Amino acid sequence: MKKTGFARHLSGLLALLACLVMVASAGACDPAMGGGKQYPSAPQSPATSTTAAEVPGRVAIFTPSDGITLSQHTPINKWAALVPELKAALTKEHLSGKRIDAYTSGNLEDQSKELQDYVVNRLSERKAGKTSEPTTLVVAPMTSPDSITRQYGDYISKSLDADAEDKASARLVSSLRLAAGAGMHVVLLANQVPGIHPDLFVQLSDARAIGQMQANKLASKLELDKASKNNPCRIEVLLPNRTAETSSSDASSSDTSSADEDAETGQANQERHEEQDEQSSFPAQSFVGIWQVLGPYFKDGRAVSPSGRLKADSTEKDWQAVAFDPGKDASATGKELATRLSMNDDTKTHTEVDGILAMNDFIVSGVVSELGDLGYRGTSADVNPEISISGIVGSMAGRQDLHRQRVPKPAQSPATQNPTGSDADPSQQTTGKTEGSTPSDDHPAWPIISGYGAYVDNIPQIVDGRQWMTGLEDRLGIAADIAKACVGLNSQGKVPAMDTVQTIDQNGKQLRRLSRPLVAVSASNLKAALIDTGYIKPADAGL
Repeated sequence: MKKTGFARHLSGLLALLACLVMVASAGACDPAMGGGKQYPSAPQSPATSTTAAEVPGRVAIFTPSDGITLSQHTPINKWAALVPELKAALTKEHLSGKRIDAYTSGNLEDQSKELQDYVVNRLSERKAGKTSEPTTLVVAPMTSPDSITRQYGDYISKSLDADAEDKASARLVSSLRLAAGAGMHVVLLANQVPGIHPDLFVQLSDARAIGQMQANKLASKLELDKASKNNPCRIEVLLPNRTAETSSSDASSSDTSSADEDAETGQANQERHEEQDEQSSFPAQSFVGIWQVLGPYFKDGRAVSPSGRLKADSTEKDWQAVAFDPGKDASATGKELATRLSMNDDTKTHTEVDGILAMNDFIVSGVVSELGDLGYRGTSADVNPEISISGIVGSMAGRQDLHRQRVPKPAQSPATQNPTGSDADPSQQTTGKTEGSTPSDDHPAWPIISGYGAYVDNIPQIVDGRQWMTGLEDRLGIAADIAKACVGLNSQGKVPAMDTVQTIDQNGKQLRRLSRPLVAVSASNLKAALIDTGYIKPADAGL
């Protein structure tokens, strides 16, 4: 039957209405259509969602506050730098910033009180039913480093005095025990606490590791494996150490009750300090690391000491032979170096030296200044001509990469000869030096100088070659690892598996320890190690 106009119009309206219903239905099922409640066809995992869910728990960080550092002549390994990096790393692990607390203290008394107050408050909140969140405490216990130890930065690992009986130490121990007994997790940074077995101990700057790193880099740079007894490398080790006089003057300010008690206490303290120096002092332990690397070369004659203080029969216990008190400025280091490199009275020539292991950048400053005064000329760039200021600047600007060739041995003299009078082995001669670049006898060659601490005002010396290398902690890497450990402890109750975490035996107990290799910085990797990481700005390097 033929449809009328009204019928045809009604039929069209019904068809249009059916289409609209179908579109609306599809939009409700398809998130892309902007419908209301979404019903995905399959559950989405957190890994595939656009915004990862926040992880549970809280993290409280307790660190010492930095001293007043108005000068750039200090190490960049500071607690004030690590804490914000740790906060950022925790945020990357999806822990809300509102659940991260940080406290800094100027002394152990304040730190122990802040820790105690935090633990007690958290337990009170739990008892009142206000919270049940898992909590991890990240604590860098306060110690009292001496002036020598501070030259290496804030992260030097050291245990609290096991004999300490003061209220602050007891309060710190009791607070950590209370926290652990209540199910909180404990991560200790740098310094261990007697009687406390943490969920994780973070090993930071270690005396032996600092000495070993510099010795390894020096041996590689000077190619000691290619040296010989007839043509050895001349290496001087400068080991800063507090002398007995300095220690006595520091202790003399304390009040005493009688002369007899002073004498008895002073003798006991001196004996205790002497024993500590022999076994576990920072200088002694750093020399152990140095001698593990350089000892074999001195023993077979491939390395010698220009001052004669280290010999073939020296051992790792002979650290005091190269120790000296650096004082409070560079002048003491300059005097020590001048004494060791004194001019030969018979020939009126300077003492030749190929490498100086200066331990830290504070000592390096005195070394660099004195070498210039003594008439030494050149830079470490003379030893490796592929490293130049223009090359570094080009790398900073992104125009080119720095390239390094095999490092030749530093110049021995303008015409090196062996004891028989014939030309020396070509493999021992310096290569790649421009004609006339070898210093004369009146101006001996500039040695390779190593330090530690990455003092900001020393960085330009690395760029221009007066200082060859420095070192520091891998702060960003350590912060990232600690953050992962904290999140794992809060969410799973254990430290997750990481390449940087090992299980070691300590006093018959299994201890989880986190550590990362120290970062050695020279001109070739200065941009990647210090500038790209944000540790310093190009202007700090004089660029």
